[in-house]
Amino acid sequence: MKAGSWSMATVVAVAITFSTIMNAGADEPKSARYYRQQAALAYKAKDYALAAENFSKALKLIPDHPTLLYNLGAISALQGKKADAITYLSRLTRMGLALHPEKDKDFDSIKESAEFKDILKRFESNKAPVINSSTAFTIHEKGLITEGLAYDPVDGTFFISSIHKRKILSVSKSGDVKTFATEADGLWSVLGMKVDPKRRLLWVTTSAFTQMENYTKEEDGSAAVFKFDLRTRKLLKKYPLSNAKKHALGDLTIQSNGDVYTTDSLSAAIYVIRAMPDEIELFLEHPGFASPQGLAFSTDEHHLFMADYSTGLYDIDVSTKKVARLGPIAGQTLLGIDGLYFYKGSLIGVQNGVSPQRVVRIALSKDLSRAEQLRVIEASNPVFLEPTLGVLVNGEFYFIANSQWPLIGEDGKIADETKLLDPVVLKIMLDR
Repeated sequence: MKAGSWSMATVVAVAITFSTIMNAGADEPKSARYYRQQAALAYKAKDYALAAENFSKALKLIPDHPTLLYNLGAISALQGKKADAITYLSRLTRMGLALHPEKDKDFDSIKESAEFKDILKRFESNKAPVINSSTAFTIHEKGLITEGLAYDPVDGTFFISSIHKRKILSVSKSGDVKTFATEADGLWSVLGMKVDPKRRLLWVTTSAFTQMENYTKEEDGSAAVFKFDLRTRKLLKKYPLSNAKKHALGDLTIQSNGDVYTTDSLSAAIYVIRAMPDEIELFLEHPGFASPQGLAFSTDEHHLFMADYSTGLYDIDVSTKKVARLGPIAGQTLLGIDGLYFYKGSLIGVQNGVSPQRVVRIALSKDLSRAEQLRVIEASNPVFLEPTLGVLVNGEFYFIANSQWPLIGEDGKIADETKLLDPVVLKIMLDR
């Protein structure tokens, strides 16, 4: 769930949707999702005391959740508890976020107070740009709705994926842009991609999204991993998941032995394709997972880090499947991270689920078991129009700066074609 100008009405709708999609089980009363659902229903019934109680229980489980802090601020304002409302909003300002509670009627009772006006000034100051990037290249084709980026170190080729046009483009070292694969290869919306340079393979996740061209209801919930040969530029194999339940494979990563791991944000699981038997299979489900996104191995591959959009960062032991949540950093939030990349004992995250959207570097403890510091390395860049995924190349982080997801509706139509831009890839030198 993306942070921004939230309202409690939105929270109610999202909570009920989660309840429908996730089909809560017997252990659900212990989860933050359960408490959020109960709080949203209580809010709808105007039982603000019960809503506050349940939101507080959820916050104890996910103490860095911006939406929960915002919701508790709104509930406090509705209850006439101005000091509590200001305290919750202050915590959001210290996270570096920039929200607009002045647009939310739930805060009407405190909007004229000096404390609330000071909060707004602090939110406004958090919008200040942090820019350390430069333009790597631009794709001169509008309407792609870009998502994934991959790099082949053998010949210096980049690959960029399209959600809307169901294709993959290649960009050569000289800047020559060619079509690598299309809908004719069976692609749905194309998301995460990774190059296996040793085996000369391009691995791709593809999922049937309503935002893609030629979408049909029969494809709803379909998802697969595709394997392409970089030598011949041909499709070698498809690894589809059954659409008996809905899937949305988003990102993936490759282990040095060639095994491929991919996240499913709808079934809240991780899947794996091993060299033998060369089929896709369930690797891991966990009650803490809600919306798995980016994956990244540590250098020694003892740790598989995963970003869950709604619950934070996880450290997974691949051999034992033991899952540990990286505790939150005081005064910061680790939620809303899409792309995730391991670099020299730290994690690089594209945090497009907060406002302002940003790229962050998260320092880990020496044993990689804790997140110790979050530093914003890019934020509020005027080029940003929902940054998404990226790739590490020789100490630089390349990433899609303007995917333009907000410009396309769930019906697959561009709301205003005059607002479409050429996709831009930015790069940040990480060791400056």
